[in-house]
Amino acid sequence: MQNVPEKHAPNEPIDVVICIATFQRPQLLQTLFEALAQLSFRKVCEPSLQILVVDNDAAQSARPVCQIARFPWPIHYVCEPLRGIARARNRAIVCAAQANFLAFIDDDEVPVTHWLDELLWAQFQFQADVVSGPVIPAFTDEVPKWIRNGRFFHRPVFETGHAVNLFSTNNAFMRTKILRTVPCFDEQFNFSGGEDTHFFLRVREAGFRMIYSREGVVYEPVATQRANFLWLLRRGFQVGNSWAHCEGTLHSKSSVKALRVLKEFVHIGRGFVDFLASPFGGKAQLVRSLQTISAGVGTLAGVAGYRFLPYGGVQETRLRSAGRSQRTPPRYGL
Repeated sequence: MQNVPEKHAPNEPIDVVICIATFQRPQLLQTLFEALAQLSFRKVCEPSLQILVVDNDAAQSARPVCQIARFPWPIHYVCEPLRGIARARNRAIVCAAQANFLAFIDDDEVPVTHWLDELLWAQFQFQADVVSGPVIPAFTDEVPKWIRNGRFFHRPVFETGHAVNLFSTNNAFMRTKILRTVPCFDEQFNFSGGEDTHFFLRVREAGFRMIYSREGVVYEPVATQRANFLWLLRRGFQVGNSWAHCEGTLHSKSSVKALRVLKEFVHIGRGFVDFLASPFGGKAQLVRSLQTISAGVGTLAGVAGYRFLPYGGVQETRLRSAGRSQRTPPRYGL
């Protein structure tokens, strides 16, 4: 059953909280603040806007960055010392649930100046419950050409208003009324990732309207610490594994699991075919074929009950502090 959306006038002020979960990336968070300070509104009136930062570092490494003397909107800092990305996002929900809307953006991203304006406009124009926009990779100079041309970090782009089934929290805008039905992120995904996929799958199944805004763009830096062979294979395994757990949590029937196993064997077979043809397609095709195989294996492992935890304990600290660090500034808008 489709939920009936609440309406608001395009020029009526509303309460919006931008939620940012962060962990030991103060320099990237500072860059995000610099971009948020430039937000402008041309299609809708400026909302009553606040910034909420949930620091998942018990040492509170993000606190100094949040103490900005002059900023266009209030910045609220909260420390969630218990580790876990789903736990940090849930803390944001608890703190900001009284607002009309929540916007989620990652701490390493850079929105365009009209990012929030476009999401707000699309929400009103299409009376949507959730709006998402493009996340465009901004490669640092040392990222090799085969990575750029292989489009490993590019995501599907749709026209504004297009209905979308899968969202993530690196660029999402939603009504808080959703939280009456889907109240939180599932904390079993704290260290595996996929908590946002799982959350928005539940939102979709609850009948909420989810659409795309092509103009609501954010940029995500990509450096060689991620743009390399081993990271791409591990990422493929992680995505497949977390998807299996998302699907298994929502659909536990044995017939669904059997169908998933069959599909993954087909995907792995396609990956092997592409691998055999890769000498004619170049390095990008080779890596993509192996990534497809890795994702299929990760999914099968998830169906079998294995949970990959790339963000757990000491390993998480190493991956998140080094995995997205930047040596040279990325180029936004290219």
